[in-house]
Amino acid sequence: MYPQVFGKYVLERELARGGMARVVLATLRGAGGFEKKLVVKQIRDELASDEEFVRRFVEEAKTTVALAHPNIVPVYELGVELGTYFLAMEYVAGASLAELLRACAGKGLSPEEGAYVGVEVCRALDYAHRRMNVVHRDVTPRNVMVDEEGQVKVIDFGISAPVATAPSGHGVFGSPGHMPPEQMDGSELTPSADVFAVAALLMELWSGKAPFRRRTPEAIDDALRGPHPKPSEIDIRLLPLEDVMASAMSLDPRARPQQADDLARVLRKFLTGVDLGDVARQLGERVRTVRAHPPVVPADPGPVLQRPPSRPTATQVGTKTFAARDEVGAWEPDIRSPMGGPSTRRLPSNQAPGATSGKPPATRGLLWRGALASGAIAIIAFLVGRGAATATVPRPAATASTPAPPASSTPAPPPASPALAAPAATPLSSVDLPDRAHLVLLGDGTFVTVDGVPRGSTPARIALEPGAHAVVFAFPATGESKGASLMLHSGERATMRADFTGAKPTIRVEH
Repeated sequence: MYPQVFGKYVLERELARGGMARVVLATLRGAGGFEKKLVVKQIRDELASDEEFVRRFVEEAKTTVALAHPNIVPVYELGVELGTYFLAMEYVAGASLAELLRACAGKGLSPEEGAYVGVEVCRALDYAHRRMNVVHRDVTPRNVMVDEEGQVKVIDFGISAPVATAPSGHGVFGSPGHMPPEQMDGSELTPSADVFAVAALLMELWSGKAPFRRRTPEAIDDALRGPHPKPSEIDIRLLPLEDVMASAMSLDPRARPQQADDLARVLRKFLTGVDLGDVARQLGERVRTVRAHPPVVPADPGPVLQRPPSRPTATQVGTKTFAARDEVGAWEPDIRSPMGGPSTRRLPSNQAPGATSGKPPATRGLLWRGALASGAIAIIAFLVGRGAATATVPRPAATASTPAPPASSTPAPPPASPALAAPAATPLSSVDLPDRAHLVLLGDGTFVTVDGVPRGSTPARIALEPGAHAVVFAFPATGESKGASLMLHSGERATMRADFTGAKPTIRVEH
């Protein structure tokens, strides 16, 4: 199914999949051959139907894109594309701590490496707590990245919440086994909740085993309330950190260090006399090894993020950006997509050669050559489509005895906006056939046939005679096809969307 177009992004391959979203490597392509590798995190469809989740997602969008710190992976855009909510963020050429731990085969990192990671994670969290007034709520090995230079970056502030948040309106989000009791209970959260998660993360980094993560909620609760592991039991060199780690993993939030920097200060003291450049290089070497020989991902990913129950609603259709960084606008070319939003896909130009003033000469040449090629394809497709349409619905030929139609006093409808113009392969347009119905066909990677006439790949927009029509979507990736019929009235606009990603292919019609 890859590559595939997703709004302004071209999705290349899936990197990971979890209980809340799938993460895909993507490319943003712009004018002049500009390309930027990004990661697009697509929220699962069932969450997109959750009113509570969508409301919170939109509310926190501006806070998420505003985070700017060397130890935080920047999120460039949060939005929705044809019903799929997504985050576009920086691509880190590295590995997550979860991948490093799998490669360690249960041995864990060295005391110095773990403490170094803890310091860097605490820096990111301290910034988020103080400057942005948010709690991360999901500090886990999979949400901390390390690149090949040993730089540590925290990702996924997508479920962050304001400091001192009451449970009302936010629900219980996070990873069981990494959350403190007050977070699992839906109680008020403070920075000490993230401090608890960092302490649990450090214990897992040093030992190779999560201290509280278990397969059932009951087992997790027993582990939390039972004797906690001690750092010195893992390595005697960690004895100086025994007291601070015990307090950081306390079930009482008031007994923990109240700020992330309070924990970082003790970790920095532990690293006194250690060359941090050497530690970073050691971590970078681990990352290069993991990337060269990726570990096998276990079939059971363990507990996943939870969400509050809510009555599903209709999935939003269309393209919308809730929040974006300023640099995103600089990356996008000045071209409009067929759906009316910004796009990096080059479209056939309707301008004359002299109407491209303001563009560099090289860019004008590329656009003009592309327009000529697209125009030739459009003419061939138009003639083929006209022939097929004429064979299906014959029209009476004009004769000398046939009176000319009287002139209408009603002005002709204005031409369609360029942003909503039909694709080049559309055989009929609303300009010359205003009495027709208009059908938009959507479905990633699909090809469509209408009334037995192939219409090419989707997305496509076609004009049809009013009446009943048969539409068949074909999905070459799996060899499946799915058909449906619909009734269209004069001037009506409808959308048909095919989905071949589920257990059975589905088609949804929207009038």
